[in-house]
Amino acid sequence: MPMPPRGFSIVELVAALVVMSALLVAGIPAMAILRERADTLNAFHTLTTSLMSARMAAISRRMAVTVCPSADGRYCRDDLVWEQGWIVYYDPDREKQPSDAGAVLWHEPERTGRLAIRSTAGRHRVRYQPTGLSGGNNLTLRVCSHRGPHHLGDVVVNLAGRARTQPGKAPDSPCPYVP
Repeated sequence: MPMPPRGFSIVELVAALVVMSALLVAGIPAMAILRERADTLNAFHTLTTSLMSARMAAISRRMAVTVCPSADGRYCRDDLVWEQGWIVYYDPDREKQPSDAGAVLWHEPERTGRLAIRSTAGRHRVRYQPTGLSGGNNLTLRVCSHRGPHHLGDVVVNLAGRARTQPGKAPDSPCPYVP
């Protein structure tokens, strides 16, 4: 008794490839949105953790501690760009830069290129007093997507030094400060 042929015909293989290609093309945008959402949550978590750790360091050491954007892990930037990293340093003399490398408590490295993080125009850094308060005015760190750009949410530090996150007001709202 002869065996029936095994395997797929060329027509069946082409049809399967067409279906798989269509599913892949339909799934790529959804995966990009999921990845952006995960990156946004990670940015929120990392920012708030750094800010709250700096506040606790100021309280426990009874010494001012500053958080500022930094691309090299040693010096503060003078602009509003935070996605290239930031540093936390002891700042007893209210200096614009760490006094030496030993004053830097830690450096958060550059974020991925998919998000932009910008601080509000009037405030480039957060300085925590030994009481844990953050004087001056509120600081907002705006997290934006380079896909558009779209406002994804904010990390807000109030005068009491507490940091909170808030989602973007509308998914399609423009994001100022991002070229």
